[in-house]
Amino acid sequence: MMIGDMHKYNEEKHLYPPAIQQGLEQIVSRNLAAQKPGRYELDGQMMYALVQEMSTKPAEEQRAESHMTYADIQLLVSGEEKIGFSRLSAELEMADNQLAARDVAYYKHSHDESEIVLKPGMFAVFFPEDVHRPCCHVNGEKHSIKKIVVKVHRDLWG
Repeated sequence: MMIGDMHKYNEEKHLYPPAIQQGLEQIVSRNLAAQKPGRYELDGQMMYALVQEMSTKPAEEQRAESHMTYADIQLLVSGEEKIGFSRLSAELEMADNQLAARDVAYYKHSHDESEIVLKPGMFAVFFPEDVHRPCCHVNGEKHSIKKIVVKVHRDLWG
């Protein structure tokens, strides 16, 4: 997992893998923050973006998830969002395996979960070994959020 801030992107972009740089640059060059919710093709099935608008929920109502084929770049456009994070382990019990159909697995409980809070302009990158619980309330408060999730196919990682 990686955390960054678009306000510092030009200073820090050399630290990110090329595929992550490409995804972040696509967000900016295509002005995805101004787009309506939906799916936007960036590089066919190799990289695409989901522009989402939703309300956060209590963490206990959100399911922890992971992916095997795509890494997620989750950039917050507006609002505040807490994301729980843990590493994939044998201790996690899968509740719903949709990896073959939708590249997502949901878990009953996430052990040893850490939390990050995203504010506008911040992003988190989740790789397949990263279990994440997105769209959670911050300080117990509901927030309306807009975010961009860029899906980066594993074949682009190098």
